[in-house]
Amino acid sequence: MLLIDCHEPKVIIEKLKSSVPVSVLTLKYGDYSFSDTIIERKTLSDFFTSIKNNKLRGQMEYLSRFYTEKYILIEGFFDFSYINNINYLYSQLIDIMLNFDIKIIFSKDAEQTVDVITRLYRQRNFRQPLNVLKKDRIYHAAQFFGVSRKRLDILFSRFGSIRNIANADKKEFKKLRYIGKKTVEKVKGALEDNMFE
Repeated sequence: MLLIDCHEPKVIIEKLKSSVPVSVLTLKYGDYSFSDTIIERKTLSDFFTSIKNNKLRGQMEYLSRFYTEKYILIEGFFDFSYINNINYLYSQLIDIMLNFDIKIIFSKDAEQTVDVITRLYRQRNFRQPLNVLKKDRIYHAAQFFGVSRKRLDILFSRFGSIRNIANADKKEFKKLRYIGKKTVEKVKGALEDNMFE
């Protein structure tokens, strides 16, 4: 399932809903995630604002910490009216690729963004035998976290992967039956302390 941060544009969310299975919720990191993949979407103006406010590097560090496949999708990149210094732009892009191992994708507009995300979701999910992997992950994760397989199965059904569980905001867990504060603290604590260092 593709998890989408609830602050993303409604037009993108609605178009994605028509092409892939989607769950809209609050994400701590990134804007779109599934399995071991995270996508941070930025308009070109957002991209420059993040650089100016010194927030971009921190965002990239979070993506690198939790996910194997990391993408930054810059929407509207072909509108060069924002660019005063092209060399500075390229130095920032190279920093993202080399220092954080994050792939960069450009899209012209929201429609192309939907197409790119849909393609990434389908191609990456096509490679993995999901049912087998899911059962194995739930078994081993239950042993690691010391919680029941039933509870982890509920979490996997909602979030799709261990990384997505780590990325979900705590208030998202309150919506789930049979998932109490103790289970959330065990899982989130173990993930934050051990798994992604």
